[in-house]
Amino acid sequence: MLSHLGVLRERVLQANAACFGHRLLMDRIVPGGVAADLDDAHRETLRKLLHLVRKDFKRAIHLYEESPSLLDRTTGTGIVSGSLVHRYGAGGFVGRASSRGHDARKIPGYQPYDDLDFDIPVRAEGDVHSRILVRAEEVGQSLSLIEQILMRMPQGPLSVPLPTRAGEGLGIVEGFRGEIVVWVRLSEAGKVVRCHPHDPSWFQWPLLEAAIEGNIVADFPLINKSFNCSYSGHDL
Repeated sequence: MLSHLGVLRERVLQANAACFGHRLLMDRIVPGGVAADLDDAHRETLRKLLHLVRKDFKRAIHLYEESPSLLDRTTGTGIVSGSLVHRYGAGGFVGRASSRGHDARKIPGYQPYDDLDFDIPVRAEGDVHSRILVRAEEVGQSLSLIEQILMRMPQGPLSVPLPTRAGEGLGIVEGFRGEIVVWVRLSEAGKVVRCHPHDPSWFQWPLLEAAIEGNIVADFPLINKSFNCSYSGHDL
């Protein structure tokens, strides 16, 4: 399964470099917009990539679902109760694997997702197996979103000028771990003088402690990586 997904990852990185100029998409999103445009040839490259990923990803997940020894390790391991997840307000696949289906793309919602069709996969078991399945289902939703965006790509400038007056603002976006909140304050010269990014992992580290309680030591790495929290605390 790791080998299959490693090949897919390299295909995605190659497409990133061809279409956007950077394998890891660093500095492609800039203040006020984006740094690279997509022409017709690049859009076709991405459409072919989506077809490839959808087909080969299913093969990789099939290997997981047909490996009893692996399922025995993940099913019933590292359980986080739904009540605890709701109490901490955990988002992303950690929350959705334990029945909390919150998604910032829907509530409060923001463009372009308010005009796109997608589902939020939710499960109730709260174990490692559920977190894996939620992430797998989210891959399918992401592929569908990319297809819709490619079909509706708007015309216009790639970026807009930033405000040059003093003020502060709050932004919320849905990351793969959950909602990311960033607060920024600008000076009268338009310079960033304060910035506070709030990572979803802050709500999930305490839940990891609850998940490992009562499990064998050998299962700690498995449970830990099923959470995949940000060690630095800032998911940027």
